[in-house]
Amino acid sequence: MLDVGGLPVAIAGLALALGYVIGSLPLSAAVGRAFGVDVAAGGERNPGSANVWALAGPRAGMLALAGDLAKGAVPVALAGALAGWWAGWLAGLGAVVGHAWPALGRLPGGRAVATFGGAAIALSPPAGAIAVALCLVALVLAGRVAAIAVGVGAYPLLFFLVERDPARLAAVLVLYGVTLARYVITWRRRTSTTAG
Repeated sequence: MLDVGGLPVAIAGLALALGYVIGSLPLSAAVGRAFGVDVAAGGERNPGSANVWALAGPRAGMLALAGDLAKGAVPVALAGALAGWWAGWLAGLGAVVGHAWPALGRLPGGRAVATFGGAAIALSPPAGAIAVALCLVALVLAGRVAAIAVGVGAYPLLFFLVERDPARLAAVLVLYGVTLARYVITWRRRTSTTAG
């Protein structure tokens, strides 16, 4: 029998489904269309905020990034407020999976890094705030890729220092694993497309 933090199966399933549906929403693609670009046909052909940024510029990219972050944060915050941390985590897992392998629309999934970031911030706002601050410093000093690496890379340690809960840290690492798996799949697809 499924037992995630003592949640009833129905609540766990609803949290996961809520996250998945919200994560599947093609918000970055919609922002791209609003700015006159088709993320499926240009750049990396990735339906995430980084591709919108590359194709339509920083203003569109920031709007798309806000949408992708919200796809992780909103279901976590909602499920967490209604049924506790583990329901929030399940909603975050659903959101990351939904962004990576969406059921809605005809676009392939994105890398889910920003959606993971939104979920991570909502799962531990203090750790998320520190990770965002580190990310901004790295952005100013070294650029976007370094900022993402620093913010995402520092989060597990920050999470554990703030929450001091090994079980919850393990749950956060599951989110990392799903995001990393999708990142690798997307990267391989991109390199095989450019090589062919």
